[in-house]
Amino acid sequence: MPNDAYTQSALADDQKFRSRVRASLSSVAWQIQVEDAQTSNHANRDEYAKQVLRQLDTEVIIILPSFVMRPNVFNFATTFTYDFKTRIGFVESATGDADLQSQLMTDWDLMAAAAGFPK
Repeated sequence: MPNDAYTQSALADDQKFRSRVRASLSSVAWQIQVEDAQTSNHANRDEYAKQVLRQLDTEVIIILPSFVMRPNVFNFATTFTYDFKTRIGFVESATGDADLQSQLMTDWDLMAAAAGFPK
């Protein structure tokens, strides 16, 4: 079954996926901090990275609803599995960590602008 708003909103609400995005967001923010200062839009990218690192959990909450609709997340199967023995259900995404980081890196300038950089 292809992904839709239902699958992706369930993914955005999943704590394990949220933790994966949190780790990827942190990793990308640190990469931005050490990128070449000559990188296009570096000053704004760097300021946003500092904000992300200072308030990581808040930034995850802010980006997650739209992030799950981005190509490197949306284009990988999202499924829900229910274990009748443990009575626990969970959402799974075939999106890999490299895919998450790649999408964050691709979107960084847009996220920085949405966060108000440049100020």
